[in-house]
Amino acid sequence: MQTEGWTTLLAAALVANAVLGVAYRAYRYAKGGPIADVWGQVLLAVVLTGLAIAVANDVMWVRWVALVYAIVFAFVAMPVWILGVLIPLPPRPIDYAFTGLYYVGLIAIAISSVAL
Repeated sequence: MQTEGWTTLLAAALVANAVLGVAYRAYRYAKGGPIADVWGQVLLAVVLTGLAIAVANDVMWVRWVALVYAIVFAFVAMPVWILGVLIPLPPRPIDYAFTGLYYVGLIAIAISSVAL
């Protein structure tokens, strides 16, 4: 795959995780979840969107920031969230779908960051 393809995948995965995260937190808020989760996710979405814009504009050092994000969220943030929030819910299919899709996004971010 050419560099343009990896760049597109990285930018798309960053935006997808931003949108997915905000949509899921808004859903959880509608079901009685805390508003702080929504605002925290909105802040993260702004950062991820900024990274996507930078990658799309060929600011290639940003790929390392994206890689760090993917690693930290895959191995620290998401496992803590799964143990502390998801399991005690009890989870519904939408919770499993969010978790799976978010991890797919993190994997896509990590792979495309390294491939660039």
